[in-house]
Amino acid sequence: MSEEAAGALGLRAGDRVLAKDQQGRQVLVRITGTFAAADPDDEIWQVAPRVLHPVSGTAEGVPYTSAAALVSTASLPDLRYALPGDAVTHRVVFSPDASRVRWRRAASLEQSVVSLQSSAALAQGEITWDSLLPSVLQDARAQIASAQGQARVLLLGLLSAALLVLVLAAQLLVRRRSDALSTARQRGATLAGVAAELAVESILVAALGGLVGLGLTRLLAGTVGWGWSVPVLVVAAVAAPVLGARAASRGTRRVAANRSARRTAERALRVRRLALEVAVLAAAALSFVALRQRGVVGGDAATGDLTATSATTWGAVAGSLVLLRVLPLLLRGALRVTRRSSGGVAFFVAARLTVTGTRVVPVMLTVVAVAQLTFAVALAATEREGQATGSLSAVGGDARLDGPPDPVLDEVAREVGGSAGVRATAVGRVADDVRVSARGGADVVRLVVVNATDYERLLTSSELADAPQLARLRSDDTDRVPALLLGGGDGLRDEPNLRWEDATVPLEVVGTAPDVDGSLDPVLVVDSGALAAAGVVAPPTTVWAVGPGATDALEGAGRRVGEAYSLTTYRDELAERRDAALPSAMLDLSTATSLLLLALAGLGTVLAAATDAPSRAESVARLRALGLPGDALRRVLVGEVVLPVVVAGVTGLALGVGGAYAALGSLSLERLTGSPGPPAPTVPWWAALAVLVLAVCSLVVAGVEWRRARRTALARLLRT
Repeated sequence: MSEEAAGALGLRAGDRVLAKDQQGRQVLVRITGTFAAADPDDEIWQVAPRVLHPVSGTAEGVPYTSAAALVSTASLPDLRYALPGDAVTHRVVFSPDASRVRWRRAASLEQSVVSLQSSAALAQGEITWDSLLPSVLQDARAQIASAQGQARVLLLGLLSAALLVLVLAAQLLVRRRSDALSTARQRGATLAGVAAELAVESILVAALGGLVGLGLTRLLAGTVGWGWSVPVLVVAAVAAPVLGARAASRGTRRVAANRSARRTAERALRVRRLALEVAVLAAAALSFVALRQRGVVGGDAATGDLTATSATTWGAVAGSLVLLRVLPLLLRGALRVTRRSSGGVAFFVAARLTVTGTRVVPVMLTVVAVAQLTFAVALAATEREGQATGSLSAVGGDARLDGPPDPVLDEVAREVGGSAGVRATAVGRVADDVRVSARGGADVVRLVVVNATDYERLLTSSELADAPQLARLRSDDTDRVPALLLGGGDGLRDEPNLRWEDATVPLEVVGTAPDVDGSLDPVLVVDSGALAAAGVVAPPTTVWAVGPGATDALEGAGRRVGEAYSLTTYRDELAERRDAALPSAMLDLSTATSLLLLALAGLGTVLAAATDAPSRAESVARLRALGLPGDALRRVLVGEVVLPVVVAGVTGLALGVGGAYAALGSLSLERLTGSPGPPAPTVPWWAALAVLVLAVCSLVVAGVEWRRARRTALARLLRT
C-alpha cells in the first residue's frame, strides 16, 4: 500500500486485514510493505486514484475510509482463488499520443473510436470498451471551428478594406491618365484596346506583388491561404483596366441635346444606384439574421459560413452607403447656412466638400476600415474579459485549496478568513460523478456541499455571479433536503434522490445553482447543515477565498496541512488560458488585423487626397488670386481634407461599436475563453484613437499641399 493509504487505514507491513469488495465478498489480505510514489502526477496513477489518495467520509452516520492496494504478479493467482471469477477483471488503458493527432484527421479518429465502441464483435463477447476520447476530440473540434469562424470575420473585414484600397489606387491612376485615355479614344482606340493596354501593366504589377507576398507568407507561415489571395490578385489586375475603359467611354460619350432624354438617363442612373443600395442593405440584414441564428461555426471547412461571417463587413458597407446618402443633404444645408456667414472660410469649405466630400470609394474605405478595426479591438478586449471571467469561475475565487476530505479544512477556512487582505472564505465538499436519480431520469452531477451563508457571502464579495437563491437552502419546510441544480434535464428536477456513498437522500430542487469551479456536468448544491440533518456528513475537500491576500493566505495554510493539498490561483489559471494556443493566436490575429486596417485607412486617406489634389490646388490658387489671406486659405485646405476623414471615421467608429454589441454574442467566444456563457461585449475607449490617427494623417497631407501651394508665385497665378 502507499504510505498515505496505509496511514489513513492505520496499517503497516505485516498486518492482516479482512477486506471486502463492492459486493460485500470478503478476502483476507496481508500487507507486505508500503511505498511512496516517485511521481504522483504520472498518468499511470490515474487508473486507480485511491492507490495514492484514500477517500474518507460518513455514510448513514458511520465514518469510513476507502483505499486501494497493489497486488504483485506472484500474488495474483491467490487473489483469483480467493474471489469468484467475475470479481477480477483485466483492464487495459490506452493513452492517445496528442502530438500525432491532427485537426484534419480528428473527425475520422472520432468516428473510428465510436465504431469500435459499438462494434458487434465486442457486443457478443465479454469485452467492453469505453473511451472519453470522442468527447475530447469533439470539444477540440468545436473550439477550432469557433476560432476559424472568428478569424474569418476579421479577415473578411481586412480583405474588404484591402480591395477598396486597390480600387482607390486604380481610380488615382485613371484620374491622372484621363486626358490621355480620352485622347486615345477620340483617335479611334477601342475600349477593349484601352483596357488591354492598362491590363498589361496591372497584371505585371499584380503578379509581381502576388509572388512576393505569397512567397513571404509561405516562408514565414508554412502555408498559403489561396482562397483569400485570389480576390486581391483579381481586383489588382482588373480594377485599372475596367475603370480606364469606363473613363475613356465617358470622356467621349455623346450627351443628348433633348432635356427629357437627359432626365430619363439621370433617372435610370438614380434607379440603378437605389437598387444597388437596397441590395446591400438587404444583404446586411440577411447576414446578421444568419449570424444570430447559425453563428460562425459551420459551413465548409475551407470557407465556412460566409453569409454569417460577413455580417459585420456588410453592416459597415451599408452604413457607408447611408452616410453617402445623408452627406449631400447635410452639405447643401451647410452651404445655405454658411452663404450668409462672414469670413468665407466655412462657405468655401462647404462648397468644395459638395464636390469632393461625397466620393464613394474614399468614404466607404474609411468607414469600413475604422468599423472593422473597432470590431477587432472589441473582439480582443471581449476575449480577454471572457478569459478573466472564465478563470474566476473555474477557480471559484482568487484562490482555492483542494485535497482529500478532512474536517481540519473548517479550521483552515476560519484561519484564512482572518488573514489580512482576505474578504471572504467558504469551505465545502466537491465531488464529481455523483449519481442522482429522479422520476424523469438519472444523471451524474458535481455535488457541492457548502454552508449556504458563507458561500453566498463569498459570491457577494467577489466578481463571481451572485446566487440569491442560496438562501432557499436554509429552509426546513419540507421533508426533503433543499437543493439548487444547474443544468441537466427537466426530468432530473422531479423528486430527485441523491445517492451518496451508501445512503440515499431525497432532494427538492428549489432553484438554479451557481456554476462552481467551471463544471461541465450538472451542478447540485446543498447546504451542509441540511445534509447533516438528513444523516449524511460530508467532510470538506475545498476552501475558497477571495481578496488580494487570498493566494498568500491559502498557500501558507496549504503548507501547514500537508502536501496532499493543491493550491489553484486565479492568477495562474488566467495566465494558462491566455497562453493557450487558440486564444493567444486569436489575440495576435486581432492585433495584427487592427494594425493593418489602420495602415490601410491611412493609405486610403493619402490616396484620396492625391486623387483630388489637382482640382484642390486649382481652387486654392483661384482663391489666392482673388485675395483670400494665407491663414484663411490654409483653413479652407485643412477643412476640405480633414472633415471628410473625420466624419467617415466617426461613422465607422459608431458602426464598429454597434457591430460589436450586435455580433460578438454570436461568435461562440465562450468556447475559447472558458467563460460560463458568452462574455459581455467590451469596447475599449482607446479604439477612438484610430479616428485621431487618421485626422493627424490628413492634417499632414493638408500641410504638404499647403507648402506646395505657397511655393507658386502669386504673379504666375495671376497670369494663368
